[in-house]
Amino acid sequence: MLMENLTGIGLLTLAIALGYAIARLPLIRRLFIPTSLAAGILLLILGPQIAGQYFPAIQIPTHYYDSWSILPKYMITLVFAGLFLGKPVLSPRKMWRLAGPQVAFGQTIAWGQYVVAGLLALFVLTPFFGMPQYVAALLEISFEGGHGTVAGMTPVFKDLDFEIGRQIATGLATASLISALIIGLILIHWGNRRGLMKGGGLVQVARNKVYHHQLIQEIRSKGVSFRKVVTPQILFTHVVLLLLGVAAGWAIHQGLLQLEAATWGRDGYQFFGYVPLFTFAMFGGMIAQILWRKAGLTIVREVIELITSFTLTLLIVTAVGTMSLEFLVSDAWVFVLLYLAGVLWILFAFFFLAKRIFRRYWFHNAIISFGQGMGMTATGLLFAQMVDPKNKTNAVEAFGYKQLMFEPLMGGGLVTALSMPIMLMIGVPLFTAICAIIMIFWLSMGLIYFGKRK
Repeated sequence: MLMENLTGIGLLTLAIALGYAIARLPLIRRLFIPTSLAAGILLLILGPQIAGQYFPAIQIPTHYYDSWSILPKYMITLVFAGLFLGKPVLSPRKMWRLAGPQVAFGQTIAWGQYVVAGLLALFVLTPFFGMPQYVAALLEISFEGGHGTVAGMTPVFKDLDFEIGRQIATGLATASLISALIIGLILIHWGNRRGLMKGGGLVQVARNKVYHHQLIQEIRSKGVSFRKVVTPQILFTHVVLLLLGVAAGWAIHQGLLQLEAATWGRDGYQFFGYVPLFTFAMFGGMIAQILWRKAGLTIVREVIELITSFTLTLLIVTAVGTMSLEFLVSDAWVFVLLYLAGVLWILFAFFFLAKRIFRRYWFHNAIISFGQGMGMTATGLLFAQMVDPKNKTNAVEAFGYKQLMFEPLMGGGLVTALSMPIMLMIGVPLFTAICAIIMIFWLSMGLIYFGKRK
């Protein structure tokens, strides 16, 4: 058993190393395909679904994939526990003034994904393809949430007997991440030709270095020695802090489950039972931070980001590598229609809404939310580095504070986690109508309040 586990760890390590080498190839490097995605696709190709069918001599044994498949739901819990640890917080008024347009734009995109997918489910996917109506949740779960959210919601998919939905969502998360990188680079070069980079400035793709190197240089420019920051002792204490956040989140979850069982749960109704642990880990991390600082201990944000970046890499590698391709045979059209709906909605928001919401530097602000809405937060920040390398527009700060008001609800937050259970309780037509009202509210805030003000 020990040898099997060590071999599994070794194979994962080798896959990540090979993924790094693949990501450094000239063409792949120009597309900014991350190491984690390249490694995950490599594992998928070498697995039982592809190599096992066509090249059995090079197939990695199936039992390794069985053990790797459980990692993502644990990794996302750690990622969410560290989401807000060590982040500086402005006063609510200053935060709103700086990040308000980003909040309005991001919320419009996220709630709009529910509206678009809800209409698609009601009028196409359910009547013509026989899908349950709560297939409408998959677009926001996969595009805005990503692989981690899909993995974290595995128990919800299981409770709803919707395994094919989890497979489609994982496929959508992979396709949207690749599309975000390719389409985003096209948009950046289009914006450069149209003169939209004024105020920021474009870093040419061919001259870009490894993104993590830029992050290290940024840390050093602030007077922090990277080697001094990342010592074994500090790494260990920050891992303990993250685990404390997970434990606090688990305690909150268990308390709510007990409350539910003693009240409305007696009649068979279930609400908190559908909420995955990673959502509570986010709030558990906030509690852990308060306790940590009351004990006189410090939190180094760069170390938290290093640990969560590593766990996110493992998450994406294992989520993509163990992804089932069954849906491409049974429900390919459902996948294609949801994918096209998601891409077209975000492109509509980018081209027709962003310039009317952001009074200054609309392109710089919009490309970050585009990267997050189709890929992940790191994708948006990568685009920000390209269009505004010296951070002259304050778009990155606005986006960062926007996350404090966005991620507790959307993109893996409470609304994302509860979307399918709520659809089951009140019905998709009513849920879609509510989402449309909320989307219109945020769109009005963006167009009228922020778009018209000086």
